[in-house]
Amino acid sequence: MGAIDAPVALLMLGRLHPLILHFPIVLIMLALLLELASRFKLVGEVGGLHIVLLVASAVSAFVAIVAGYFLFIGGEYSGELMDQHFWGAIVTGTAIFFALGLYLLSKQRQKLYPYYLAMLVLANLSVGFTGHLGGSITHGKDYLTEYMPLLFQEDEQEPKDESEMLVYDDMIMPIFQAKCLSCHNDSRAKGNLVMTSLQSIAKGGDSGLPLLTASEPDDSELLKRVTLPADHDDKMPPEGTSPMTDSEIELLRQWIAEGASPELKLASFRESPEAEVLVTDLLPQLLRYRRQQEIASLKVKELEAELAMVAKKLDIIIERDPLEPGLFTIRMKFPPAPFTNDQFRELAPYNDVFSRLTLVSSDISDDGLYHIAQMSNVKRLFLQKTTIDGSGFVYLMKMPNLEVLNLSFSQVNDRAAIDLLKFPALSEVYLFGSQTSPQVVEALRKNKPELRIIMEEGPYF
Repeated sequence: MGAIDAPVALLMLGRLHPLILHFPIVLIMLALLLELASRFKLVGEVGGLHIVLLVASAVSAFVAIVAGYFLFIGGEYSGELMDQHFWGAIVTGTAIFFALGLYLLSKQRQKLYPYYLAMLVLANLSVGFTGHLGGSITHGKDYLTEYMPLLFQEDEQEPKDESEMLVYDDMIMPIFQAKCLSCHNDSRAKGNLVMTSLQSIAKGGDSGLPLLTASEPDDSELLKRVTLPADHDDKMPPEGTSPMTDSEIELLRQWIAEGASPELKLASFRESPEAEVLVTDLLPQLLRYRRQQEIASLKVKELEAELAMVAKKLDIIIERDPLEPGLFTIRMKFPPAPFTNDQFRELAPYNDVFSRLTLVSSDISDDGLYHIAQMSNVKRLFLQKTTIDGSGFVYLMKMPNLEVLNLSFSQVNDRAAIDLLKFPALSEVYLFGSQTSPQVVEALRKNKPELRIIMEEGPYF
């Protein structure tokens, strides 16, 4: 169901849905608990409390469903999970009303009581499942089960005794891993800066400025970069990523002021009252960082196993991308297998995990570019020696991260080449052997100097 132009007052009612929905959840659960407690004689006579709970849960469920409907048609939420949540709410509300009706009828016809009890149980199961879907919409599909893999993982390392903990290894480095290493690792080093070790940090990057100056935090470029205004071009980490918190920045400052030594023990560091406050504040968050990294690692391993099965089925190669941790590449075997809409349908559930596609010499058509455009994290796309003529570029224009596009020996002509100016993130394109004229190539270079147009065959992967 798409967005509907509803009156503003009703759309405002929709915003109350997250508040109202807690009433039917709690009330219908209380109704079941009270019913079971009464049946097993755990409580005495409760009078009309049963009917009060059932009526209140039915009324509040109706209001919550109506509010949810107007939130739904407002268009702010959509997708498969939203559809399931909506229909789950309908089933839940229906079950609650049936439970109320059967309870009233069972007062005259006792044989209806088991049906009432069954409907009450169904209403509770439905409200639990629907609530889970609602939580998944807000927090992600695996919100409730995120930590489950850790329950079945054996701890390979005993927790470090605090007397053995080092400030850099056990506090600073986990912060870097959470906030910096996605862009500054051994495989992907933005600004030629690697932050996987203190030695690599000491080497610095393209700026040539010392990142860490022992005992001089104000002269340390790293501290300057993380304290720049959010809209500054040199701010680290950049906009769109999670910045360091004030406490993390202050920890970094104090560690540098203490000499930025990798051997500094946490026990001696926290002898300072200011450091003690910081350490106490940050230790729980650092534990969460480590757990998040463990969970992310397990998820990638599970995903890798799933993609291996998909790759075998499609007769292609899917591997981890060494330049993009957590993401994967697709490339063709030789001779390449057919690549049709059926193949793209198999890949669709994993669209957001691919960063690089190599479809060289495949039989992909311009219509197939629609499916590629759904892979929003793709940065490098290789389409040389295909029959692509550029009529499908309208789809690729919507790709927010596409940086490198190889169209060598394709059928792309002058008209299609002009559309390359509309690609939001494109920085490098190969047009050797295409149908593009030198005049248009020159015009493209003048109109968008930052776009490198390379008249070479270019890389295949």
